[in-house]
Amino acid sequence: MSSKESKQWTPGPHTFTAANGITFHYLIRGHGPLLVVQSVGWGPSMHLYSNSLNPLEDRFTVLYFESRGSGKSTRPASADEMSTRTLASDLEYLRLHLGEEELWLWGHSNGGAIVLAYAEDFPERVEKLVLVNHELQGFSSDNFQTFAAARKDHPVYGPALATIVGLMQSPPATDEEFRDRLLKAFPYYMHDTEKTHLLEEVMEGGSLSVWNFLNQSRCDARETFSAVDGLDKIRARTLVVNGRSDGICSEVAARKVVDVLGDRAELVLVEEAGHLPWIEQPHIFFPVVERFLLSNE
Repeated sequence: MSSKESKQWTPGPHTFTAANGITFHYLIRGHGPLLVVQSVGWGPSMHLYSNSLNPLEDRFTVLYFESRGSGKSTRPASADEMSTRTLASDLEYLRLHLGEEELWLWGHSNGGAIVLAYAEDFPERVEKLVLVNHELQGFSSDNFQTFAAARKDHPVYGPALATIVGLMQSPPATDEEFRDRLLKAFPYYMHDTEKTHLLEEVMEGGSLSVWNFLNQSRCDARETFSAVDGLDKIRARTLVVNGRSDGICSEVAARKVVDVLGDRAELVLVEEAGHLPWIEQPHIFFPVVERFLLSNE
């Protein structure tokens, strides 16, 4: 069992100001070894995770970390400091603030790209890594095109897909417009579109930042970074979980990470789950993650 369990963490909301001038917000809940859940960088606050990962709090102290510019975390001095790899460096400020030698990290989608970049840049600081339907920068596949072709004429997926494409081609101008359009895109993230209300419910109480949405994509396009090239630097034991019906982040990318990491990693593919397998298949997802984190292997 990790020594993290011996520490007592104060529950509730917290803030700290890092050396880069950003004041970061995070929330602590639960009991047991410390697990850091990284929010995505493109705009949503932590609520997607703090409202849906509650089962993990029965066995772990879960720290929900809000990315710069999201939720109650402040923006950087320059809008040019918003690339995914730059956001990854914020985890080092968090680690120093917490006084931890190593971290257990959980990242989903773009949050997975953030924790993956941190594990490559600070390999000695990550003990365990959980990647869930993660983005793999520097890797390309035809996943989006394949799903889009199959779904474009679907009565529910079709309009949701058109909304996603529209968000990329003509970005929203305000946080309110961003929220309205994203809600229309939600069905595309699901295997079962009749479960879309579950995603809507876990986003309640949260906020969205169109400033993050615009600047992270701009910075990532300018500061190209290949996470694939750095995979061999990772030392952490890694669990990769992927919903098999995800039209956003590809199973092929998940397999690539596991192939490179070899015996340091394991892959779990969740049937009848899209981009958010813990929401659609919680009875499969949570036991898998708990077993991995509590294993001494």
